[in-house]
Amino acid sequence: MPPPRKTAAVTIAGVLLLLPAAACALIAIIATDGHFRDAFFSGVFLIAAAFFGYAGLAIIRRWRGWRIWAGTIAWGLIALVVLNLLNLFKTPPPPDLRSFTLATQLVLLAFLAIAVFVLIAKRRELKTDLRAVFD
Repeated sequence: MPPPRKTAAVTIAGVLLLLPAAACALIAIIATDGHFRDAFFSGVFLIAAAFFGYAGLAIIRRWRGWRIWAGTIAWGLIALVVLNLLNLFKTPPPPDLRSFTLATQLVLLAFLAIAVFVLIAKRRELKTDLRAVFD
């Protein structure tokens, strides 16, 4: 049996997780600038940026436990998207915010697509056969 190879899909999945990390870091920087100074808001987004960034790097480099990181991030994103979409549909937005709500839904669906791609890529890459090491 040939040894498992690194697939491009898993590397792309890791890079896709670096995009939310960059977006969260940018939001945290914007939150500390100007009239919108909210330390808690900024701290939450910095923690999210670190979480996404570490998970993305772990997946790209195939660090030990990268499958756990990929699954946790993906299922967490799916849960957040579902909860946010349920909240958006529960209360109708005012007429002046309908375009903002549409943009929010598109961003949430993009996060859902990233999460599903990460799960599929993780599933398709072969796991290391530990029996071959100890035989």
